[in-house]
Amino acid sequence: MYKKFTFSFVLSIFCVVQLFAQVGVGTTNPESDLHIVGSMAVQKQFELGTLGTVTNTDEDFKLLTRRTDSTALNGEITKLNVDELTVAPINVLKYYFHNLSYDNIVDLNLSFETSRYIVGLADIRYIGAPVNKRLIDGGDDSIGTFVARTFESNGTWHLEIRNRFLDTTNRRNAVHYECTFIIYDTSFYRKLPVIRTDLGGNRNGSASAIPDLY
Repeated sequence: MYKKFTFSFVLSIFCVVQLFAQVGVGTTNPESDLHIVGSMAVQKQFELGTLGTVTNTDEDFKLLTRRTDSTALNGEITKLNVDELTVAPINVLKYYFHNLSYDNIVDLNLSFETSRYIVGLADIRYIGAPVNKRLIDGGDDSIGTFVARTFESNGTWHLEIRNRFLDTTNRRNAVHYECTFIIYDTSFYRKLPVIRTDLGGNRNGSASAIPDLY
């Protein structure tokens, strides 16, 4: 009788340990130590332990991110499904442009959606005819204003590369451009706010604001 009682007691302890080894939220059949079915919000800080080493043979990873713009709780934990991404987090693309009118790319639609991508111009190579200089006030020579930039328009990224005031010596087929673009996926990166500072005609000054990087 004594032996039977001891066995039952040990068995009860074992059952309790098994019962509370896994916790389920939104499910009655947890498959992990903590199994959550549905949305999850974490306020203030969201910390994870150190990630292990990832090799080029590892697959099927999912990235958890914390959305600070979520409502009503600004700490929604969401999954970034890398299987649905059409591009890598950072992409480097090379473009070649030729057969231009003078040296003017005024407004070229690059067709990258501004809601999904950030497009930066990394470098540019100008190949071809020189720009015609002009005299200013009968004295100094002007080479005009050369502009190379990407900008947003009607929901997509556009490109401008040109001398806004002067032209090349030849009109057709005079210039070729080689450009490198850096394409960022907004699932991983965000655009920082524009900061405008009036230097009041001075050469030195300080920026009017500090960007919020977090």
